[in-house]
Amino acid sequence: MPSRELCGGRKVTVPNKGRSDTLIKPLLVRVSLPIQRTVGRNKISHFQEDHLCPCLFVYPGDIMGSALQNLDRLVQMPSGCGEQNMVLFAPIIYVLQYLEKTGQLSEELKTRAVGFLQTGYQRQLQYKHRDGSYSAFGESDGEGNTWLTAFVTKCFIQAKRHIFIDDQNIEDALKWIAGNQQANGCYANVGKLFHTAMKGGINDNISLAAYITAALLEAGKPLADPMVKNSLQCLRNASSIATDIYTQALLAYVYSLAGDTVTRQLLLTKLDQQAIKSGGQIHWSRKPAQPPTEYSWSQPKSVDVELTAYVLLALLATEKVSKEEIASATGIVAWLARQQNAYGGFASTQDTVVALQALARYGAVTFIKSGNVSVTVKSGKNFQQSFHVEATNRLVLQQQPLPDIPGNYTIQAAGTGCVYVQVSGGSLVREARRMSWKGALPGGCNLYDFLSFTSSYVGSRGTSNMVIIKLKILSGFYPVRGTNYFVSHFP
Repeated sequence: MPSRELCGGRKVTVPNKGRSDTLIKPLLVRVSLPIQRTVGRNKISHFQEDHLCPCLFVYPGDIMGSALQNLDRLVQMPSGCGEQNMVLFAPIIYVLQYLEKTGQLSEELKTRAVGFLQTGYQRQLQYKHRDGSYSAFGESDGEGNTWLTAFVTKCFIQAKRHIFIDDQNIEDALKWIAGNQQANGCYANVGKLFHTAMKGGINDNISLAAYITAALLEAGKPLADPMVKNSLQCLRNASSIATDIYTQALLAYVYSLAGDTVTRQLLLTKLDQQAIKSGGQIHWSRKPAQPPTEYSWSQPKSVDVELTAYVLLALLATEKVSKEEIASATGIVAWLARQQNAYGGFASTQDTVVALQALARYGAVTFIKSGNVSVTVKSGKNFQQSFHVEATNRLVLQQQPLPDIPGNYTIQAAGTGCVYVQVSGGSLVREARRMSWKGALPGGCNLYDFLSFTSSYVGSRGTSNMVIIKLKILSGFYPVRGTNYFVSHFP
């Protein structure tokens, strides 16, 4: 029947034929596993049992194949600061350089990569200070950071080949860096770097000067440039006392770029004596490997990936690379390739940047255009899948889910060429949460008057580094309006 109530001053009528609207949207349901309650202590302990993630075999015929397919998600982390944004900017420069040197840069790839560069450039300008420096959160930080400014500057200079970069931004940054160069050629460590792994987790003048010098040389600055000349003088005066393995790797790369073959070889000899070699793989670590614990990460530390990549760069950053150096580089690449995530990146920001730079350099040095390889994967349960890799599809990412997990699989390859095989997933995950609670209403409707989450840093560094904690509420629960949904405090 027609309603007697007016709607907006108009009489409501009922249509002869009913109508309906349909709204379809995804619904994320977060369920709670069995909860143990101890009422006397006002605690809820929530434990999620171990589970096995599905696996995926990846078959890129090119060492940069995975990274090329995932330029926008090399690392699964936010891009909300001037440090994290660079992981979306710097690796693309090295990918483009590699594709150009190997003659594989198609218009489609170029357009996609250039688009990411333009986005990253514009976003990075948000973190520029009026004096030309850069920091994690821009002007709100008070002052720029020496490490990050040098990193951004070299990337901007190298990106000029592909996109428009305002020369004033580069000049302002170089002027600011020069203003922080001391009389002995070293640099003042100005500003705060939240992501401490970007500098190997260390904080000294030698590594800072080495990093800036490498950045200047990578950007094409000549040895006669006053900043470069004075920086090298700083390093020569301090290199003999450099005992940290990360600093030694970085210095080896600097002297390779500078063409100082004598000092380069001395450092590479020291590094070779400290190398960890096993099963045809070579890498370096700042600390001896620790036995894994129940909740420890199985992957190496980001700094180990980074310093290993610097050694690889040092081996390859010369005009003529010897057969012995290629052999060592191949062992290093074998280890680095095992540390890549499913997207072709690595665990964090700077290790992804340096490692992809090193892998791109290795790929360019060892590139062979011809090749024809067939790869067959078999299991004991009648599963078989074949892949073919040749010059026309070497950049195509071929993948296949593995149906039986856990299970035994064999890989057979035939032909001529190089194929990179990667398994992603397949890791055990254990989560543990503890939530404070108060009271419960009858009738199955639980009201938590207070919900808290506590975390603490127990690592070896003096500070905890940048921390991101993501809390989500179970389906059916929501915060009471007017209350503090999330309050954080980190000492």
